[in-house]
Amino acid sequence: MTHPECRGSDIVFELSSKKNMRQVTKEDIDTIRTPWVWDLGNHILYDMCRNHPGHSQDGEIVAKVWLIGRSYAASIERRRNAKHIGDDFYEAVVAPTMRNQPIDLWLGSIQQTDKSGSAKTIAIHKKLTDLFYSITGLEKRSLASKYLHFHKPDAFFIYDSRARQSITKVVPRLKEIPELKTDEFDPEYRDFVRRCVWLRDNIQKTLGTELTPREIDKLLLMITDNEIRVRTKPPVV
Repeated sequence: MTHPECRGSDIVFELSSKKNMRQVTKEDIDTIRTPWVWDLGNHILYDMCRNHPGHSQDGEIVAKVWLIGRSYAASIERRRNAKHIGDDFYEAVVAPTMRNQPIDLWLGSIQQTDKSGSAKTIAIHKKLTDLFYSITGLEKRSLASKYLHFHKPDAFFIYDSRARQSITKVVPRLKEIPELKTDEFDPEYRDFVRRCVWLRDNIQKTLGTELTPREIDKLLLMITDNEIRVRTKPPVV
Protein backbone atom coordinates (compact mmCIF):
# COMPACT_ATOMS: atom_id res chain seq x y z
CA MET A 1 0.00 0.00 0.00
CA THR A 2 1.01 3.60 -0.48
CA HIS A 3 2.99 5.55 2.11
CA PRO A 4 0.78 8.41 3.37
CA GLU A 5 3.30 10.98 2.07
CA CYS A 6 2.82 9.65 -1.47
CA ARG A 7 -0.90 10.35 -1.46
CA GLY A 8 -2.37 12.93 -3.78
CA SER A 9 -4.31 16.12 -3.22
CA ASP A 10 -7.80 17.19 -4.31
CA ILE A 11 -8.85 16.22 -7.86
CA VAL A 12 -12.16 15.32 -9.52
CA PHE A 13 -12.47 12.05 -11.45
CA GLU A 14 -15.11 10.51 -13.71
CA LEU A 15 -17.43 7.91 -12.25
CA SER A 16 -17.67 4.31 -13.37
CA SER A 17 -20.98 2.77 -14.38
CA LYS A 18 -22.49 0.15 -12.10
CA LYS A 19 -22.06 -2.74 -14.52
CA ASN A 20 -18.27 -2.41 -14.56
CA MET A 21 -17.88 -1.81 -10.83
CA ARG A 22 -15.05 -3.74 -9.22
CA GLN A 23 -16.47 -6.15 -6.64
CA VAL A 24 -14.95 -6.12 -3.17
CA THR A 25 -14.14 -9.66 -2.05
CA LYS A 26 -13.47 -11.45 1.22
CA GLU A 27 -9.84 -11.71 0.13
CA ASP A 28 -9.72 -7.91 -0.14
CA ILE A 29 -11.02 -7.61 3.42
CA ASP A 30 -8.52 -10.16 4.70
CA THR A 31 -5.70 -8.26 3.00
CA ILE A 32 -6.51 -4.87 4.50
CA ARG A 33 -6.87 -6.41 7.95
CA THR A 34 -3.38 -7.87 7.94
CA PRO A 35 -0.64 -5.85 9.69
CA TRP A 36 0.64 -2.94 7.61
CA VAL A 37 4.08 -1.34 7.78
CA TRP A 38 2.49 2.09 8.30
CA ASP A 39 0.28 1.00 11.21
CA LEU A 40 2.77 2.13 13.87
CA GLY A 41 3.10 5.59 12.36
CA ASN A 42 -0.67 5.98 12.25
CA HIS A 43 -1.02 4.74 15.82
CA ILE A 44 1.44 7.42 16.94
CA LEU A 45 -0.79 10.07 15.34
CA TYR A 46 -3.91 8.53 16.89
CA ASP A 47 -2.21 8.48 20.30
CA MET A 48 -1.15 12.10 19.93
CA CYS A 49 -4.70 13.25 19.25
CA ARG A 50 -6.16 11.03 21.97
CA ASN A 51 -3.66 12.31 24.56
CA HIS A 52 -3.86 15.93 23.38
CA PRO A 53 -7.39 16.35 22.00
CA GLY A 54 -7.83 20.03 22.85
CA HIS A 55 -7.30 23.28 20.98
CA SER A 56 -6.57 25.70 23.80
CA GLN A 57 -2.77 25.27 23.89
CA ASP A 58 -0.67 26.50 20.99
CA GLY A 59 1.86 23.67 21.34
CA GLU A 60 -0.82 21.01 20.95
CA ILE A 61 -2.34 22.74 17.94
CA VAL A 62 1.00 23.19 16.18
CA ALA A 63 2.09 19.61 16.83
CA LYS A 64 -1.10 18.11 15.45
CA VAL A 65 -1.43 20.30 12.36
CA TRP A 66 2.26 19.97 11.57
CA LEU A 67 2.65 16.22 12.05
CA ILE A 68 -0.65 15.14 10.47
CA GLY A 69 -0.25 17.50 7.53
CA ARG A 70 3.36 16.57 6.84
CA SER A 71 2.76 12.83 7.29
CA TYR A 72 -0.15 12.84 4.84
CA ALA A 73 1.15 15.16 2.10
CA ALA A 74 -1.39 17.81 3.10
CA SER A 75 0.82 20.41 4.72
CA ILE A 76 -0.86 23.63 5.80
CA GLU A 77 2.27 25.57 4.76
CA ARG A 78 1.16 25.28 1.14
CA ARG A 79 -0.73 28.52 0.84
CA ARG A 80 -1.26 31.71 -1.12
CA ASN A 81 0.26 35.09 -0.31
CA ALA A 82 2.60 33.80 2.38
CA LYS A 83 3.35 36.72 4.72
CA HIS A 84 4.95 34.63 7.45
CA ILE A 85 7.94 32.36 6.94
CA GLY A 86 8.74 29.03 8.54
CA ASP A 87 7.90 28.53 12.22
CA ASP A 88 6.45 32.04 12.45
CA PHE A 89 3.50 30.97 10.30
CA TYR A 90 2.51 28.30 12.82
CA GLU A 91 3.08 30.52 15.85
CA ALA A 92 1.58 33.76 14.55
CA VAL A 93 -1.21 32.49 12.31
CA VAL A 94 -2.14 28.81 12.60
CA ALA A 95 -2.17 28.39 16.38
CA PRO A 96 -4.04 31.58 17.37
CA THR A 97 -6.55 31.26 14.54
CA MET A 98 -7.45 27.69 15.49
CA ARG A 99 -7.37 28.45 19.22
CA ASN A 100 -10.00 31.16 18.75
CA GLN A 101 -12.47 28.81 17.07
CA PRO A 102 -14.79 26.34 18.89
CA ILE A 103 -13.08 23.26 17.43
CA ASP A 104 -13.40 21.39 20.71
CA LEU A 105 -17.15 21.99 20.68
CA TRP A 106 -17.36 20.73 17.12
CA LEU A 107 -15.49 17.54 17.98
CA GLY A 108 -17.34 17.15 21.27
CA SER A 109 -20.65 17.04 19.44
CA ILE A 110 -19.65 13.69 17.91
CA GLN A 111 -21.04 10.89 20.06
CA GLN A 112 -19.79 7.30 20.23
CA THR A 113 -23.13 6.18 18.88
CA ASP A 114 -22.76 8.35 15.75
CA LYS A 115 -21.99 6.26 12.68
CA SER A 116 -19.21 7.20 10.33
CA GLY A 117 -20.24 9.62 7.63
CA SER A 118 -23.13 11.24 9.48
CA ALA A 119 -24.50 14.60 8.38
CA LYS A 120 -22.88 16.07 11.47
CA THR A 121 -19.41 15.01 10.33
CA ILE A 122 -19.95 16.62 6.94
CA ALA A 123 -20.93 19.92 8.56
CA ILE A 124 -17.92 19.87 10.89
CA HIS A 125 -15.62 19.09 7.97
CA LYS A 126 -17.01 22.12 6.15
CA LYS A 127 -16.33 24.33 9.18
CA LEU A 128 -12.72 23.20 9.41
CA THR A 129 -12.18 23.43 5.65
CA ASP A 130 -13.42 27.04 5.78
CA LEU A 131 -11.13 27.73 8.73
CA PHE A 132 -8.12 26.35 6.86
CA TYR A 133 -9.13 28.45 3.83
CA SER A 134 -9.07 31.58 5.99
CA ILE A 135 -5.52 30.66 6.99
CA THR A 136 -4.13 29.57 3.62
CA GLY A 137 -6.37 30.93 0.87
CA LEU A 138 -6.59 27.36 -0.48
CA GLU A 139 -9.10 24.52 -0.31
CA LYS A 140 -7.76 22.14 2.34
CA ARG A 141 -10.52 19.54 2.37
CA SER A 142 -7.98 16.73 2.38
CA LEU A 143 -6.11 18.10 5.40
CA ALA A 144 -9.42 18.81 7.17
CA SER A 145 -10.62 15.23 6.69
CA LYS A 146 -7.34 13.76 7.95
CA TYR A 147 -7.11 16.11 10.92
CA LEU A 148 -10.66 15.29 11.98
CA HIS A 149 -10.16 11.57 11.38
CA PHE A 150 -7.23 11.32 13.79
CA HIS A 151 -9.33 13.02 16.48
CA LYS A 152 -12.45 10.95 15.79
CA PRO A 153 -11.32 7.88 13.82
CA ASP A 154 -14.69 6.13 13.90
CA ALA A 155 -16.58 9.15 12.59
CA PHE A 156 -14.63 10.77 9.75
CA PHE A 157 -13.70 9.30 6.37
CA ILE A 158 -10.27 10.17 4.95
CA TYR A 159 -10.40 12.11 1.68
CA ASP A 160 -7.72 12.74 -0.92
CA SER A 161 -7.35 12.34 -4.66
CA ARG A 162 -6.21 8.71 -4.55
CA ALA A 163 -9.14 7.66 -2.37
CA ARG A 164 -11.49 9.78 -4.51
CA GLN A 165 -10.25 8.12 -7.70
CA SER A 166 -10.43 4.62 -6.30
CA ILE A 167 -13.89 4.78 -4.75
CA THR A 168 -15.53 5.52 -8.09
CA LYS A 169 -14.49 2.03 -9.19
CA VAL A 170 -16.35 0.21 -6.39
CA VAL A 171 -19.60 2.17 -6.08
CA PRO A 172 -22.39 3.01 -8.53
CA ARG A 173 -22.97 6.42 -10.04
CA LEU A 174 -23.78 9.14 -7.55
CA LYS A 175 -27.38 9.43 -8.72
CA GLU A 176 -27.91 5.82 -7.59
CA ILE A 177 -26.59 6.50 -4.07
CA PRO A 178 -28.82 7.88 -1.29
CA GLU A 179 -28.57 11.56 -0.45
CA LEU A 180 -26.95 12.84 2.74
CA LYS A 181 -28.92 15.88 3.83
CA THR A 182 -27.13 18.64 5.73
CA ASP A 183 -27.35 22.41 5.56
CA GLU A 184 -23.60 22.94 5.75
CA PHE A 185 -21.24 20.99 3.50
CA ASP A 186 -18.34 20.98 1.09
CA PRO A 187 -19.91 19.40 -2.03
CA GLU A 188 -16.84 17.37 -2.94
CA TYR A 189 -16.43 15.88 0.53
CA ARG A 190 -20.15 15.29 0.97
CA ASP A 191 -20.32 13.26 -2.23
CA PHE A 192 -17.20 11.33 -1.25
CA VAL A 193 -18.81 10.47 2.09
CA ARG A 194 -21.98 9.37 0.32
CA ARG A 195 -19.91 6.88 -1.65
CA CYS A 196 -18.05 5.71 1.46
CA VAL A 197 -21.31 5.12 3.32
CA TRP A 198 -22.75 3.16 0.38
CA LEU A 199 -19.56 1.08 0.18
CA ARG A 200 -19.53 0.40 3.93
CA ASP A 201 -23.19 -0.65 3.95
CA ASN A 202 -22.89 -2.76 0.81
CA ILE A 203 -19.87 -4.65 2.19
CA GLN A 204 -21.75 -5.27 5.42
CA LYS A 205 -24.73 -6.58 3.45
CA THR A 206 -22.78 -8.82 1.07
CA LEU A 207 -19.83 -9.94 3.22
CA GLY A 208 -21.26 -9.60 6.71
CA THR A 209 -18.60 -7.28 8.11
CA GLU A 210 -18.50 -3.53 8.77
CA LEU A 211 -15.38 -1.63 7.78
CA THR A 212 -14.06 1.30 9.78
CA PRO A 213 -13.09 4.54 8.01
CA ARG A 214 -9.43 3.47 8.30
CA GLU A 215 -10.18 0.09 6.73
CA ILE A 216 -12.08 1.73 3.90
CA ASP A 217 -9.12 4.02 3.33
CA LYS A 218 -6.75 1.02 3.20
CA LEU A 219 -9.11 -0.75 0.79
CA LEU A 220 -9.22 2.21 -1.57
CA LEU A 221 -5.44 2.63 -1.52
CA MET A 222 -4.95 -1.08 -2.15
CA ILE A 223 -7.17 -0.90 -5.23
CA THR A 224 -5.26 2.08 -6.60
CA ASP A 225 -1.87 0.52 -5.87
CA ASN A 226 -2.85 -2.73 -7.58
CA GLU A 227 -3.91 -0.84 -10.70
CA ILE A 228 -0.62 1.05 -10.75
CA ARG A 229 1.31 -2.23 -10.50
CA VAL A 230 -0.62 -3.66 -13.44
CA ARG A 231 0.00 -0.55 -15.57
CA THR A 232 3.71 -0.41 -14.78
CA LYS A 233 4.47 -4.12 -14.96
CA PRO A 234 7.06 -4.75 -17.67
CA PRO A 235 5.74 -6.74 -20.64
CA VAL A 236 6.66 -10.41 -20.83
CA VAL A 237 9.06 -11.05 -23.70
